[in-house]
Amino acid sequence: MTYPSFFEPTSTESFTVGDLVLQIPKSEVVFTEWNGAPISDTFGGKRIINHDGDPVFAELAIMRVFQDDGWDSRWVETYGKKTPICLNEWKDGGYRAQINCPFDDPSIKRLLAEIAVANGGKYSGCWDVVSKKGDSILFAESKRTKRDIVQPSQRNWFTAALNCGLTVDNFLMVQWDFRT
Repeated sequence: MTYPSFFEPTSTESFTVGDLVLQIPKSEVVFTEWNGAPISDTFGGKRIINHDGDPVFAELAIMRVFQDDGWDSRWVETYGKKTPICLNEWKDGGYRAQINCPFDDPSIKRLLAEIAVANGGKYSGCWDVVSKKGDSILFAESKRTKRDIVQPSQRNWFTAALNCGLTVDNFLMVQWDFRT
């Protein structure tokens, strides 16, 4: 897998699937914290990152790095939804104000639906950022250093994706923090 240089993996994260322990590529990155005017809705207290002068959540910063590297990329959010919404930005006004920006490539929608079926008919646990470039597809999960952990639903999504033919190379853990 060829990653954007900012996300070149520097270590791995262990995932147990059945009797196997698999190593997911992990990138450890540092972002700059936003210190400009606050945004009105932080989606439950998410920290704000300064990405090229814009206040964004980590998921959007990760998505934009992929987009800048030529990937078709979205923040895929499943919170409170039966089907996910694909976000390309965050609009002030809360979660209900967000606009679904689906992928143009129907193969991504089909893959997400196939994994959801293998995941018991649920999209919950879908990794944060889904990106496609050429024939490569990558699911990236955002975790802040020492503050976030992988949830059981995310492990279930990973296992379901493997059952659909994906491999560890289709996944990337993005562990991030702020400059100190």
